[in-house]
Amino acid sequence: MKLKQIHFTTLLLTASIMLSAAEPSDLSRWKDDFSDSAAFAKQWSSYGFLAAGIDVKNPLGKPVGGKDSRPEWWQIVDGALRGQNFPEEKHGSGISRNVAAQDMRLSCRFKIPADGVAAIGIRGPNPMVEKVFNVVSLHIRPNSIVAADNDVLYPKDSLEAAEMKKKGEWNRKFYYAKTEKITLAPDAWHDLTVEVRGKELRVSIDANPVLNYTTLCGDAPKTSIGLGAGGNGKTVLATWYDDVKIEPLEGKK
Repeated sequence: MKLKQIHFTTLLLTASIMLSAAEPSDLSRWKDDFSDSAAFAKQWSSYGFLAAGIDVKNPLGKPVGGKDSRPEWWQIVDGALRGQNFPEEKHGSGISRNVAAQDMRLSCRFKIPADGVAAIGIRGPNPMVEKVFNVVSLHIRPNSIVAADNDVLYPKDSLEAAEMKKKGEWNRKFYYAKTEKITLAPDAWHDLTVEVRGKELRVSIDANPVLNYTTLCGDAPKTSIGLGAGGNGKTVLATWYDDVKIEPLEGKK
């Protein structure tokens, strides 16, 4: 499966996340090292597309989330979070957790195989597409990092946009906005830092700056983050995450 076919941003629309008693009182600042399986089950929500149910209305398969998700998609293994991509499924899976932030920093460790993909999404009320959707989106492979974005197919006040709304269709265009070449060792842990200040996105891997991009809607309030797993569509591949941390950037340079 080619990278351009792996639209992880579509995944984040399907997430339905409810706050639980286990959530920290301050959602602008939290961390998770996946050492508490009970807290993980309450705080994170898995979602994806099942191989069953593929039709004209659901070309990626039946969308599911929460308790209906496939258990094998996301599991804690050896003290880290493992996401798996299965070749019979047309779309990689994702997992989300709530945040409450404006300017923010997301940091974590990740590990991907040679044909794997790590995907990071930050959601909020996206004014461009008038939905709660990705305002920041990243796809990371061993040889590249891509910032994706969402725009409208037609101007919001156009007849075409009105017709799509009448039909219940989304006036949305997903596209790869900026790509940078990188070199990452596969099957090894790497440190990722994602900073969003206003519309400006800055990304570092292993303390090295790798991507700067001016987003369309990155200044929207942030309501959740998403982690994604993807692969080559031929074999079962695992994407790993650990030590996820969220913190505000107010007052920081």
